[in-house]
Order: sequence, then structure tokens, then C-alpha cells
Amino acid sequence: MTRPTKILPVTALAAALVLAAAGGRAQAPPAHSGHAPATASATGKPAPLGDAVKAAVEEAFRDELRGEAIYARVLKDHGDVRPFSNVIRAERRHAAFLEDVLKARGLAVPAPPAGDVPAYATVREACAAAVAFETQNVALYDRLLATGPLPDDVKRAFDHNRMASLDHHKPAFERCAGVAAGQGMARGAGRGRGCS
Repeated sequence: MTRPTKILPVTALAAALVLAAAGGRAQAPPAHSGHAPATASATGKPAPLGDAVKAAVEEAFRDELRGEAIYARVLKDHGDVRPFSNVIRAERRHAAFLEDVLKARGLAVPAPPAGDVPAYATVREACAAAVAFETQNVALYDRLLATGPLPDDVKRAFDHNRMASLDHHKPAFERCAGVAAGQGMARGAGRGRGCS
């Protein structure tokens, strides 16, 4: 009787490793979304996106690229200043999550949005503008998440990007801009070359 209980965990682990290797790359397990899970096609690829969901992913992707462009301009104008030097890397990851959603379905990735990128006289002024941008980014994800049932991978990307903007980027820019409650110039916002 003890033999099957010893073999079963090893067998389950081996099966999980085989499935993970067949998938090509490790992915986080799907979070419970409250929506119907995406169905896979016979080839194992994610189900196609409806027009509205595809448009939502493309809109979010362009918004992440816009944030990256704005933050890159700040770094170009003011040097390697925080929090921009940290947040720009996150913006690239957020765009990559959305790009993966499109590429997994064989869809074209939209070109970066055209248009002028604003310049700011000081890092503090740029941080104040970044607070507004991150606030709008959260509102964008709130709107896109409310559009209806989304495939699990789309919902995970939207939820992750929204959380990062709300819980990490916006507070960092608020500290830099001196708008966080009762804080003026926050500690740790720039490590010497920030918020000037």
C-alpha cells in the first residue's frame, strides 16, 4: 500500500515537467478570473481574439509604448534619473506581455504611436506629468477590464499592468513630484539625481 503513494507524487511531478517542457516556456498558472477560460484550438494555440478584445489589447499596447516614449524622453533630457530609469523597464515588460498575447495568436503587433513626446524643464515637472499619465493608464485598464469576458491571458496582462501602475509607478512619481500626502520631497525618490 505504501508503494503507490510513493510513486504517485513522482509520476505527477514527471508529468508536470513533461507538460512544461512541451509548452516551450514556463507560464504562471492562470488566476481565477471569474470569466470563462479561453479555449484552445486543436493546435494548442490560444483561441482567436474577437474584434473588441483585439482592439482592447492593441489600445493597451499603444498606451504602454506611449509611456515608454515619454519616460525615455525624460531620461534623454535629464540623464539616468529615478524613478524614470526603473519605470521605463517596467513599461517595456508591460508592452511585451501584450505583444505576447498578440503573437501567440499570429496577430500583427501595432506600430508605436506617432506624435510628439512632451519635454519637461525639470524632473519634478516630469514626475507630476507622469502621475497624471499613470492615473490615466489605470483608468484605461479599468475600462478595458469592464468590457466583458476576456481570455485568461488577456485578463492577466491587463490586471498585472494595472496593478503595477497603481501600486508602484504612480506612488513613485508622486514621491518624486512631492504630491504624496504630507511628503514634499520624498526620501529615496532620486538617490542624488532625481526630482530636481
